Amino acid sequence: LRDDAAAARLAMVGEKRFRPDGRKAFREKEEFPMTETSLAARDRRTTAAAARALGAALLVLLLTVAAAAAVSALTGCAAEEPTDDGDAAGVAASDADDAIVVASALCSEPYEQATSTNQIGFTVELLRLIGEKSGRGIQFTKAVNHKDAEQNITAGLPEDVAAKVAAGDAGLGASSITTADALEGVVFSDPYLHADFSVLTKMDTGYDDLASIQGDGIVVAVQGDPAIAAWVAENLPAAEVVTFDAGVDALMELNSERAQAAIVDEPRYLRYVQVKEPHLQAVETIASDKDYAFVVVAGNDELLATVNEALAALRADGSYDELCESWFGAAPERGTATRSAGEAVQDSTGA
Repeated sequence: LRDDAAAARLAMVGEKRFRPDGRKAFREKEEFPMTETSLAARDRRTTAAAARALGAALLVLLLTVAAAAAVSALTGCAAEEPTDDGDAAGVAASDADDAIVVASALCSEPYEQATSTNQIGFTVELLRLIGEKSGRGIQFTKAVNHKDAEQNITAGLPEDVAAKVAAGDAGLGASSITTADALEGVVFSDPYLHADFSVLTKMDTGYDDLASIQGDGIVVAVQGDPAIAAWVAENLPAAEVVTFDAGVDALMELNSERAQAAIVDEPRYLRYVQVKEPHLQAVETIASDKDYAFVVVAGNDELLATVNEALAALRADGSYDELCESWFGAAPERGTATRSAGEAVQDSTGA
């Protein structure tokens, strides 16, 4: 009987494993029911595989954390570089939450302007020094824009910058704002730069004094400013006046000899001569009450005191004068001509 049963099982296996054509026939899973022993073995294998996978994942996680810590230590947690799209970026603070956020139109060369990756200018560097003195970082927000009634977008006006500060979008406003500007919701810091106006001509063109540009047919390129307009109306009544929003554009007009004279604020003229055109001369200085200052939201006495104290410290230790000299050649003095007509000045390259 045992031999007959064994023969039957062999016959059944042979029938299922081989097809009439002689090829192997793969049996379906249900032809091989799992026993309790086989199920237990499978569970043990599954559990072991899961444990190995979990251990590998934990090892990867630990290695990643260790690598990040090493990079952080090597780089000193360097601040992210400013972005090309002009979004909030600037000087890194030791404590980013304590940084002074600055609003500016970033379009007033040589005071504040934006490059593709950074902010540059005299005021920008002065703010960096203020940050160092006060132990605060300086972070510029996206450049402030102005939208007129026809939805045309141009660089922000002082009142646009002040509005950002008053609304709490920035702690400080710095955009060639003067203490004479009528601004709402903000208060002025102590002045950080005085600016008289310079009446300029180009050397070797025959216009070497004020009298030489008071005749008919003289074109005067001027920086847009009510005080300049009033002076020109009184002293150069025969001149054809061309007004520019940016003082640098007025200087370029004179340099190209499309104008015989230009009038801009003195620090801007000094910087232009230093780096671009040494052959411009001041034939007259117009004394003004123009003082540049920062603005903070009304009521923020702590930040106002921080800025004013830092400014005073920078003046006291000579850092302010060094900065002025590096940007303008000399600290501008109220009501005095920088140099006499016809006096040559070397630019930054010694030419």
